[in-house]
Amino acid sequence: MKAYPSENFGRLVVRPVRRDEVSRFNRLLDEHHWLGHNLVGEVIRYIALEDERVVALVGFGSAALSLGARDRYIGWKPEIQFRRLRYVTNNQRFCVLPGQSRPNLASAVLSRVLRRLSSDFVHIYGHPVLLVETFTDPMRHAGTCYKAANFTRVGESLGYGRRNGAYVHHGQKKTCWLYPLQKNAAAILSGDFDHPLLKGDKAATMVDLNRLVIDGDLGLIARLQALPDHRKPRGIRHPLSSILTVCVAAMLSGCHNATEIAEWAADLSQDALARLSVRRSPQTGRSVPPSEPTVRRTLNAIDNQALDSLVCEVLQELVGATRSDDKKKQKNETDKDQPRTDGDTPDTELFGVAVDGKSLRGAIKEDGRCVHLFSAMTHAERVVIAQNEVDHKTNEIKAFRPLLDDLDLSGMVVTADAMHAQRDHAEFLVTEKHADFILQVKANQPSLYHAISSLEQGAFSQRHTETDKGHGRYETRSIQLFDAPCGLGSFPHIAQVIRIERTVDDLKTRTHRSSEVAYYVTSLDEARASKARLLGFIRGHWGIENGLHWVRDATMGEDRSKVRSGAAPRALATLRNLVISILRLAGVTNIAKGLRSGSRNPAWALTLLAL
Repeated sequence: MKAYPSENFGRLVVRPVRRDEVSRFNRLLDEHHWLGHNLVGEVIRYIALEDERVVALVGFGSAALSLGARDRYIGWKPEIQFRRLRYVTNNQRFCVLPGQSRPNLASAVLSRVLRRLSSDFVHIYGHPVLLVETFTDPMRHAGTCYKAANFTRVGESLGYGRRNGAYVHHGQKKTCWLYPLQKNAAAILSGDFDHPLLKGDKAATMVDLNRLVIDGDLGLIARLQALPDHRKPRGIRHPLSSILTVCVAAMLSGCHNATEIAEWAADLSQDALARLSVRRSPQTGRSVPPSEPTVRRTLNAIDNQALDSLVCEVLQELVGATRSDDKKKQKNETDKDQPRTDGDTPDTELFGVAVDGKSLRGAIKEDGRCVHLFSAMTHAERVVIAQNEVDHKTNEIKAFRPLLDDLDLSGMVVTADAMHAQRDHAEFLVTEKHADFILQVKANQPSLYHAISSLEQGAFSQRHTETDKGHGRYETRSIQLFDAPCGLGSFPHIAQVIRIERTVDDLKTRTHRSSEVAYYVTSLDEARASKARLLGFIRGHWGIENGLHWVRDATMGEDRSKVRSGAAPRALATLRNLVISILRLAGVTNIAKGLRSGSRNPAWALTLLAL
């Protein structure tokens, strides 16, 4: 087809018809289109004008209930098709009026309609559309305008039509065409969970849950069944896995303790209880949720180490799967933009893991000490991948190796505070775990701290500075590097010394608030990590404070909790880690908002758990 300059259609306007124009729209279709004006389902009518002259009419309605070629293209299951069919629309009428036709007019009209179609559906019907389907009769025309508008021919219909609610074979096979309005439309429509694009709401808390799979034979729910149950078999009514699933779903809905969990479960519908695999009464056949004493006794007696190991193992796999998917997508996009040559080698990706401890201030044991938990959290996803309890007879230093022993840390950068600036820790990370470290140095290592703080400031490299605004303050961070001097040889594997200077000013008055200088040592050399990257790792470490510990305290009331008996304090902390990690992996950035969404709608928690 001959290409015409786009300015030929500069005066072409395509818009939905107004209410007072519907009768004229219908009359013109009856006069010039062989199928007439009857549109069915969720209908939107468009009119194309050029210099106030009507040149074309376009009508959309609901998609075909059954269309094999389309369904194979999307790849959705029948039950998902039934729920998501409204996100597909059918171009039921397209008519270029006689005397107005000229080359490329039809494709120009279609392109303008398709650009605004989804947003118009959101405005009129409250939901977007992601895919457009249409049919052409090969006996009448070849569908050239659809091909020119980048529609894809996916096959033919079987020659059936619906009449009076039944399918009737009329023998007139139609050519089927599809046009995705959104990248990866087929994957979004066929996914097990509702993608946020289907909501038509930019403020939706839920992001893409299709990347979060915790059901199935290898998922969290199935693995909970493998937890050791120390209850006596006689009298057990509720399986341990069912009780824990109820606990996780309730905590996703904002519950904090056994009482709130039991009350939440008691208010669920029979359908929701069945999805949570709650036991059925043999007498009534109805699902019976676990009571408060059942939940409390279960949490008190659970094997905490087994629960922590199981939860962290599942979360490690989810993080790995997420990174693998992201890497594949990034590689595909890179290959499209810049094809690799034989001399190209992929960049080594470094991921940060922060380790830090937290005391449960409300969980005071008989000896007067609080339960103290030591955790490892990924920087990027802010997901807990390991957690142990620190015995009151020891400390975090001795708990460092056991916490990380079972983790695959190859290619990782472990960040920790000054307590862990230990020679044994550095040797363990680099030699045994094949990882790197960034450790803060303070006066608890006097000789190392003195050697670093005595370095002349002029000996450090040129500054790299970053600034942030927010929370009523203006914060400036500067980083300088220095190749490790010989005097630090007693501390193994140090490649560089890092000097960080932080300055905080008031955002409104610009008056000085505070400033500090901090020193770090790292095994990363300049070739493997830039100044900006090192600064990012150091900032990322404190995500375990504000992205995990603070959320557990301020949002989930951990320190206010008075649960202190048995294994319950640590078990609830583990479940809080799981809840926060599930929300993070689902793309939720505001945990409080996500929990409020769950408190308003119990189905939210069940959706997150793939139930």
